[in-house]
Amino acid sequence: MKTNSIVYKFAVSLTLILAILLTVLLVSNIYSLAVVRQNSLNSSRNTLAIYVESIHNYLNICSKDLLEVFENNIDTATEYSHLNESDRYFKSAQWMNALKAKTSNNDSSDGMFIKLPDGGMPLVQFGNRIPSNEKLALADFLNKQPFKPDSSAKLDEWTNFDINGFNYLFKYITYSDISFGVFVKANTLLSIVNKKANDSHYFLSDQDGRVLTSTNASIHAGSTLEELRERFKARSLIISEPIAEFGQMTNMVAKQSVFSGLKLIQWVIISLGIVSVIVIPFVLRYLTRGIINPVLELVKAAKEVEKGQWEYQLPSGRYSMEFTKLFHSFQSMVREITDLKIRTYEEKIERSRTELKYLQMQIRPHFFLNAISTISSLTYQNKNEEIRNLIQLLSVHLRYMFKGELLLIPIREEIKHVENYIRMQEIRYPDQIFYMTDIDPEAEQTGIPQFLIQTFVENVFKHAMIYGEMLSIFIRASHVMEDKRWVKIVIEDNGEGFPKRMPETFERSESDWPDENGNKVGIANIRRTLQLLYKRNDLLKLSNAEPSGARVEIRLPFRDVDINAPGGDSDALPADR
Repeated sequence: MKTNSIVYKFAVSLTLILAILLTVLLVSNIYSLAVVRQNSLNSSRNTLAIYVESIHNYLNICSKDLLEVFENNIDTATEYSHLNESDRYFKSAQWMNALKAKTSNNDSSDGMFIKLPDGGMPLVQFGNRIPSNEKLALADFLNKQPFKPDSSAKLDEWTNFDINGFNYLFKYITYSDISFGVFVKANTLLSIVNKKANDSHYFLSDQDGRVLTSTNASIHAGSTLEELRERFKARSLIISEPIAEFGQMTNMVAKQSVFSGLKLIQWVIISLGIVSVIVIPFVLRYLTRGIINPVLELVKAAKEVEKGQWEYQLPSGRYSMEFTKLFHSFQSMVREITDLKIRTYEEKIERSRTELKYLQMQIRPHFFLNAISTISSLTYQNKNEEIRNLIQLLSVHLRYMFKGELLLIPIREEIKHVENYIRMQEIRYPDQIFYMTDIDPEAEQTGIPQFLIQTFVENVFKHAMIYGEMLSIFIRASHVMEDKRWVKIVIEDNGEGFPKRMPETFERSESDWPDENGNKVGIANIRRTLQLLYKRNDLLKLSNAEPSGARVEIRLPFRDVDINAPGGDSDALPADR
């Protein structure tokens, strides 16, 4: 198989695509494992947070009960040593009732006690959850334990004691050798856990990481958290949450239960790889019949068209819908190219006609006749200086006129020509003309068609100039940034303005531009020139200014031209910036 054949390239492409797909599936599977693991960890943390909060609330209730008993009985307890035997008996009964009231419901602690001075037996009230065989060991422990105050202990911290293999959490307040305390069995705190989930186990540990109790029978009290992590790290996910009062709570989830659902995906990936290897040869054969043959027909048709056979017909066969559409599109493209060539020839002819009209527009016999008449008149007045100035200005005007066809001229150069033209008119109409130009420095170098501004200034003198009255002309060119860079040119005068319906007719249609008498040739040629150069119809706008006068607004795409470059034609326009 040749390396430059389509079949070879399809085989390589399909193999590459298959490798990419299998890689994506593999990476997706790995990512799924990571996501499932992270979701399991997050779920476990959320569950732990709920359990830890419940334990925290439970211990807070026990602490409040202890503090209430302490505040209500500390004063009488300090007087205990001064009472006789009878009073001591009644006080002890009163304290026992107070303890019983705090341990009588299921939400209370597992027990409360008051340890009095003078070596007496502590007063103890056990909760409902403590079995009888543990009460004696607890009473003996309370009798022997000194419960001295620990200055280093935190206010909310509970102390753990191992009593006959069971861990109890104690919190006590010792004042004047009198100790008030409350205790909770570690198993009681773990009773809030849902123990039905066989794949998840919980255990409590103290600040040193020593296990206090667990829902897993294989995890014994006294084991350390580090030992359990090392022991079960290969089989389980282990997550811990701190409990401020005594240590932390840990959840151990079996990995097998977490990732069991992903085994199916792994087998699917393997199966897809095997099936893909088997299917590739059949796919290549199908592609050869369904793609290569139509492509060869299309190449043959393209060569025939290249030779000039524009009427070449593609063979009709049982090709796919896409290739059928492609063949139709190819034929449509050939027809469109033929039409485009015809339109191009017509456009060149139209452009030639426009250039001729443009040249005709430039040659203004009446202007030169007026100039000659003005020179003749000045000779009778012996105004030699004005004659010399007029001839010099006229020569500059002529050189500019015959500079080239449809040149793109910098705005600055066009403005100089317009000012030269106005100065000639000032010699003819002394003290009747006021003009002002305002050119944005950023717009000075923008290329515009030659005589674009000149044509509208000539119209001002033709239609707005009244002998004996002052004529004002304002010309502005500014740089505008909208969707792209534009140059806006505005020409205004103080004459009577355009006829009432002329701007509206100009915007709506160009059918009557110019009219049958040859009027409005200059404006019509300007608009046609802009259409040919910029392929747009909205660049020229005519209106009447306020309070009087005509206003011409031209918007052109921003294009720089080199003022030192020789004149060129309109087919060599600079690119838009």
